Amino acid sequence: MTAPAHPHRRCAPALALLTLLALTACGPRAESEPATSAVPSASTEPSAGTEPSAGTAAQDMAGHDMADMDHGTMNHSGASQNAAPAAQANAAPLPLTVTDGRVVAVPPGVPDTSVFATLTNTGPDDVQLSGVSSPAATGGLLMITRTDPAGLTGMSAVDTLTVPAGGTLTLSDTGDHLMLSGLKAPLQEGERLSLTLTDTQGRALTLDLPVLKP
Repeated sequence: MTAPAHPHRRCAPALALLTLLALTACGPRAESEPATSAVPSASTEPSAGTEPSAGTAAQDMAGHDMADMDHGTMNHSGASQNAAPAAQANAAPLPLTVTDGRVVAVPPGVPDTSVFATLTNTGPDDVQLSGVSSPAATGGLLMITRTDPAGLTGMSAVDTLTVPAGGTLTLSDTGDHLMLSGLKAPLQEGERLSLTLTDTQGRALTLDLPVLKP
């Protein structure tokens, strides 16, 4: 009597085949599955090479505008300070009266001329003349004439000339006088010349004098 085949031995090849098929199918699938993608970062800073968002660009523009406005305000403030007018001279006129005033006519090519007059101080205090100017010249000088012990007479420029209170100062060709330097055009006899005297207190007196031969 033949013994029946063992059921376990009959199923062994089938189980081996199923196991091989299962391993074959699971191996490639596991290798082909893509890795779980990371969630993008929520950072708002743009990466290198990318253009900023509209909000960032607007903030940058606003920052530049504020900087420009502040710089402009500072510039404007500086310009306003620089353009501030200088302190004006004392508006009170010099307390002087002028007689025998004249400007010496000089030949063409001579750059300087002299101014003579008699100045009378009608005020209670000395007047310290500090300058003379004219539109017809580039400069003006206050001159004194002195004779040294050796008998030599010479002229020199000084900072001030004094007209004593209640007294007079005579400007002449042999004594103290005024000089205009750098004449802009030859002076012709008979024309008139405008010039301005100023003192140490900022007061001024404008004169209109004739041009005469010496």
